[in-house]
Amino acid sequence: MGDRTGIALDLDITIRNVNDSCNVLEGAIVDIWHCDKDGNYSEYGGGGMQQISFTNDHFLRGRQTSNSDGLVEFATIFPGWYNGRSTHIHVHIYNASGNSLLVTQIAFPEGDNSAVVRVNAASDQGYIKGMSGYSYHTRDNVFSDGVEEELASVSGSVSEGFTLTHDIYVSA
Repeated sequence: MGDRTGIALDLDITIRNVNDSCNVLEGAIVDIWHCDKDGNYSEYGGGGMQQISFTNDHFLRGRQTSNSDGLVEFATIFPGWYNGRSTHIHVHIYNASGNSLLVTQIAFPEGDNSAVVRVNAASDQGYIKGMSGYSYHTRDNVFSDGVEEELASVSGSVSEGFTLTHDIYVSA
């Protein structure tokens, strides 16, 4: 997490191999990265969509190898959002040899009582943008074609933190 603050989010991502009857894939290398509560990424910025430069900073990025259950687990914070995008997490999956299998993104459920709405109302936790100007999936420049394969399950609360669970299918 680096020096980033926010509401706790545990990620439980299971990697499944479509070439093996969708059984779990052990040994997959999984990279994740996402923006902070203010919509900023590490290793990026100084113009365009992110005015603040964090090009020399490293936060909210991680790498793990899937275990015998195909699972990787990350402890992070709930991402914020930025113009044109709904709340999301980037994922790049490699096989054990380091060859790219899939680059994708994880979408968060939306709706009146969704975690996205509850977190963005948590100004006392530093999420000060609210939902005004938020780009829902239907207007998101990546998810507008649908989120059927990218949509995770999210449970929990602002006070206790959230858990995201998601299965990602690769051809390995």
